[in-house]
Amino acid sequence: MLDRPLKLSVNTVARTVKAEGLGQLHLTISPEALWFPRDEERRAEQMARDELARAGGIDQRGRVDADMLAVLAMLCTPRAEFYGWISQAKRTVGVLVAVTGRTAVLVRNDDGVVSIVPVNPEAPAEALVAQTPEVPPGRGQVITVFGEDVRSAAGGRQRTATGVGTRQAPPQVREVQRITELPTTGGGQLFTAVRDSAGRRHKVPAPLRYADTVQGRYLNLALPGDRVLIGPADRRALAQRLYEMHRGLTTR
Repeated sequence: MLDRPLKLSVNTVARTVKAEGLGQLHLTISPEALWFPRDEERRAEQMARDELARAGGIDQRGRVDADMLAVLAMLCTPRAEFYGWISQAKRTVGVLVAVTGRTAVLVRNDDGVVSIVPVNPEAPAEALVAQTPEVPPGRGQVITVFGEDVRSAAGGRQRTATGVGTRQAPPQVREVQRITELPTTGGGQLFTAVRDSAGRRHKVPAPLRYADTVQGRYLNLALPGDRVLIGPADRRALAQRLYEMHRGLTTR
């Protein structure tokens, strides 16, 4: 298995996965499908092969190294996934922590360059959220509101049940409005997924969203029954929520 950091172009990763029949590459890494004329396709295949060789991924028999195959297979069908898209300064990076057994890798797809490093399989959520900027939590408490209450409110006022007049919105709704109106410096959407014994993939129905604002970080999570949970968050809080979401997939 991988015992050192690895960096490859997304083209090399995708072409090797396809050529070796390893499955479908994870959506955080999968490149846009492109068509090339035959000659260009051959050159692209050779470039991918050469890059793989430079990375030590070709054995003495000229085949893809077994450890390299095992790592790339994890990017297609891991038993557990913690992943998402992280945005900062108008740049978005796809990130995946893939776990199978006692092995885990952190994968970053940054503008077509895929970086793969081994990480602790006992702390996959921490490995994922460590890729977010170090931002302190915002002020306030975790609150839960109904989505309809937020959608029917503006400027601290809320439509009445008849829809004719308005009234002052409840304190929690006003707090949600205050948070959502703050200028942001970045944000992201984080997910988790598992595969069952038959290989079927199950992912959470809604992502854990977060926003980095001028007053700190806040998380946002859609709950059943048109409820929304919003509150201050740091990296630790994001990891805890991801583990809660993950347990919901493994205990059903």
